[in-house]
Amino acid sequence: MAMRLLIGEIHLGFLGKTNWLEFRFLPLIQVLLSRVNFFGSKEDISTEESLSLQSYRQTSEIFLCGLLPESPTATSQRTADGLVWVNQWNPFQYSVASSFLAVVYSDYMLSSQTSNLYCSGKLYEPTELRNFAVSQLDYILGNNPMEMSYLVGYGSRYPQQVHHRGASIPVNANSNCSDGFKWLHTRHPNPNVAVGALVGGPSLSDTYMDSRNNISQSEPTTYNSALIVGLISGLITSSSQVESFVKN
Repeated sequence: MAMRLLIGEIHLGFLGKTNWLEFRFLPLIQVLLSRVNFFGSKEDISTEESLSLQSYRQTSEIFLCGLLPESPTATSQRTADGLVWVNQWNPFQYSVASSFLAVVYSDYMLSSQTSNLYCSGKLYEPTELRNFAVSQLDYILGNNPMEMSYLVGYGSRYPQQVHHRGASIPVNANSNCSDGFKWLHTRHPNPNVAVGALVGGPSLSDTYMDSRNNISQSEPTTYNSALIVGLISGLITSSSQVESFVKN
């Protein structure tokens, strides 16, 4: 039922319609449904529905070609140092999600023995999608112009004023809800380290202002954390290990 709804009524897979500003859900749905095109479905699918699934895969590949920096259709929406950057508010949600999808699609390719991704006359192997993902993760973990890790608690230098109430208010403080503002505005580092939190990320110029009031850059989110866990898990897991559940 859900499959028929997606491929028969909600036409999200139109070729060429990938919109970076609609990144919050469209590419994720397209890549997920590409899996069905790679490996088939337990449900009976008509010819028309099969063509719809093919369009999801084609649109996914347009999106993925845009991620590869050497691709003829590489997106210009990235910083000078190579981070995919779409929006000033929590920019890491886009770069980490892009990387996660690149790893997922590379596993689809390897498991289905699909040798290449075709990008406007150039061919790219699955390993090149993974290399892109590694480059984004390396940036996040410290290989960037700020020479800092954006994953709190990782490395010797990371954000000290994360916009996080639990991190900024002392454990033994006797306070009510409104008292939190006095810690919000202090210039002191957070008394508690929010280990594992991924902040919003840098500006388009690869700069970062470590301030609790700089919410667009310093606020961590659960969806950022979920994405980076998925990304790291995908990168440390070989295709042969995931082949069994990709096909089932």
